[in-house]
Amino acid sequence: MADKKPEELKITRRQFMAGAGTVIAVSAVSNLATAAVGSAKSGTQKGLEGVPLSALIVHDASLCAGCGVCGLMCAFYHEKEYGSSLSRNELLRDPFNIEYTFHVCQQCASPDCYFACPKKDKALCLDRKTGVKYVNTAECEGCGSCTEACRFSPPRAHVQPEKKVSFKCDLCRGRAEGPICMEYCTMKALRQVSGKERG
Repeated sequence: MADKKPEELKITRRQFMAGAGTVIAVSAVSNLATAAVGSAKSGTQKGLEGVPLSALIVHDASLCAGCGVCGLMCAFYHEKEYGSSLSRNELLRDPFNIEYTFHVCQQCASPDCYFACPKKDKALCLDRKTGVKYVNTAECEGCGSCTEACRFSPPRAHVQPEKKVSFKCDLCRGRAEGPICMEYCTMKALRQVSGKERG
């Protein structure tokens, strides 16, 4: 008696994309964990004593529609004009494969950008209550040291093309409603992970 042929596995495009989204999300969390490896050492480097681990924005690729509202609203909130080069986050689109990758400052526990800044604590600063790393544009000279020092590719800090000062995500520090990209994300693909969750 001939062996029965195994049934072919059939999955829909939606099922495939959901599975791919899960793989991407797991990969993102793994990268996040790598970036936060320094969390246990956050108080050991000079200048970081007593600074809590900052919150972080996380992207769920399986929910993202690739609309780009996150970048538009970021640019408008911070620069009062729209333009992808003015956004503190970056959404890379591959519409043919329905894949979207979101890049934003990882708010490292031991931030290379902070230690590389020649005007540390004046231009690139630490919020000692929240742990958020942010650029004080009034002091920044746009030397680009933070961009060169960033451990991520592409770097998460950039020099603003017209003002010639560095800029990066600061979780919309001081905004009562929190990060504007999260508020206006139509698909709820962005969420904030607290420092406690990261640690």
